[in-house]
Amino acid sequence: MEHFSDRLASAIRSRRSVVCVGLDPVLERMPPELVEKYRPQAPEADEEAAVAACFEEFCVGVIEAVADVAACVKPQAAFFEQYGAAGWRALAAVVRRAREHGLPVILDVKRGDIASTGAAYARAAFGGAPGFSGPLAGIGADAVTASPYLGADSLEPLIDHCAAGHGVFVLTRTSNPGAALLQEAEVAGRPLFLRVADLVRELGAAHVGEAGYSDVGVVAGATAPAQLRAVREALPDAFLLVPGYGAQGAGPDALAGVAAGEAAGFVVNASRSVIFAWQEVGGDFRRAAAVAAESMRNDLGGFL
Repeated sequence: MEHFSDRLASAIRSRRSVVCVGLDPVLERMPPELVEKYRPQAPEADEEAAVAACFEEFCVGVIEAVADVAACVKPQAAFFEQYGAAGWRALAAVVRRAREHGLPVILDVKRGDIASTGAAYARAAFGGAPGFSGPLAGIGADAVTASPYLGADSLEPLIDHCAAGHGVFVLTRTSNPGAALLQEAEVAGRPLFLRVADLVRELGAAHVGEAGYSDVGVVAGATAPAQLRAVREALPDAFLLVPGYGAQGAGPDALAGVAAGEAAGFVVNASRSVIFAWQEVGGDFRRAAAVAAESMRNDLGGFL
């Protein structure tokens, strides 16, 4: 089974891109032509199904627009889950389309729980839930984000799936304004986020691909450049998923000193600045997303 880290490294090298496009659909920001198409369907079916179908067409359109310039995509499950079963089905369809375009899919769910609950979360993302006639497919993601707060035994049910070609990105020093409150607290003389990085190094040591990267990576935000570099120093062989670029204010300078290996060793996520670029420049939302992703790839091209 090919390592997730090798698939991600291959996508980065083949597209010469470290761009990760976040898929965070919001009804209030859908293009008017999609709203006009799906609003009339709500009375005939139901509101949840109509919105979910709208999100699916929007995200598929973005995927097709950025497939040649993005290294991967990151659907945020919550935006789909709020629309119930219809939203979950739309998310599965979006994941399938991304994978058809050769884009690794990082499902942003921030899971983390122990024993059978953790295993159920893993099966929801990767497949394998028991069915009457055999294991079920699940969402079909390549990787997931995970919270380490419960400890190593909450990450292990997810990391167990690395042997089957999947990946896990563990939260370390995130990009949100409140991150420092807990993540930078001193624990035995070391910031908590670096204690998490130590744990990731231990858990990921058994899951290293041919490209030299571990299948167990971390989420580390570009809005805290010094901490981002400290995470890289602690994890020279891990892929970093770096949020905070674009709408959150960080630029390419925040990534200085972070690249590692022939495939850079990181991907940079941008959501709103790419998928809603049409609101700034007008015109077709797909074309606007393609231009924004290409511009981002050019801005970050010096790291490859």
